[in-house]
Amino acid sequence: MSTETLTTLIWPFLLLLVCGSMGGFLAGLLGVGGGMLFIPVINEYLSGHNLTSDEIVKYTLANSIALVFMSGVSGIFRQHKMGTWDLKQSLMIGIPGALSSLLMSMAIEQGDWYSKPRFQTVFLGFLLLSIGNMIWGKSQVTENSPQIQTNTTAQILPPMVGIIAGCVVSLSGLGGGIIMVPLFRMILKKPMHQATSLSLSIVPILSITSLIQYAIHGPVNSINPMQQGYLLGILLLPMMLGVLFFSSFGQKTAPRVPVLWLRVIFAVLSIIILIKTLLEIIE
Repeated sequence: MSTETLTTLIWPFLLLLVCGSMGGFLAGLLGVGGGMLFIPVINEYLSGHNLTSDEIVKYTLANSIALVFMSGVSGIFRQHKMGTWDLKQSLMIGIPGALSSLLMSMAIEQGDWYSKPRFQTVFLGFLLLSIGNMIWGKSQVTENSPQIQTNTTAQILPPMVGIIAGCVVSLSGLGGGIIMVPLFRMILKKPMHQATSLSLSIVPILSITSLIQYAIHGPVNSINPMQQGYLLGILLLPMMLGVLFFSSFGQKTAPRVPVLWLRVIFAVLSIIILIKTLLEIIE
């Protein structure tokens, strides 16, 4: 194998590894699953292939959800090791969300109505919601304040949050954290650090049904031999390695970072991705 061939193989692998590492770290730090960073990388990879608008969306959603799933699994392992994993609440929110995610993913996968412009519009909408909440939103509780909820509220609100987050997963590929973290803070009255941790632990439950759907059902014509359904192994392997190693590191770092800094990092990242997506639409 020539040096030129090795270079063409190694550099893309390393670049994807770095992108996966950054996304995994941000997922652990912010509890958003890393989808905000994964989606632009996946779109850039797909730009080199001759795909229809709806096929691009399906590939993007499938591979982003796969990476988001891995970041969440890595987070759960760390929470379980530390004894902070709230399995009961994760299931209470995650199971309704998984069902809504599956139904929405089936509607997208089986049709051609969800084109790239529609996907980008939904994506931008959730980014704007996230930016607004992180910049102007005020947490309803402090880190040390008591959390008071009636029994009815405690039973109804978590599944509702899960259903909304499940739809977000299937429509945007963002993992649901981008909407769960604000809702946990505003509706369930969770402190910031607790909201990000809980969000990350729910992401795998929300995304598993959609992930299976995209793995089983694929396009008529594959674009790469390393492909299962819409899942691209050549893209996922290096990025998943980065996610696996750096998601737990981000989660370990999060409690040491002041809440204000978390909000600023979240908002700045959202704005950067927002600008990039807008430029793509204009072009």
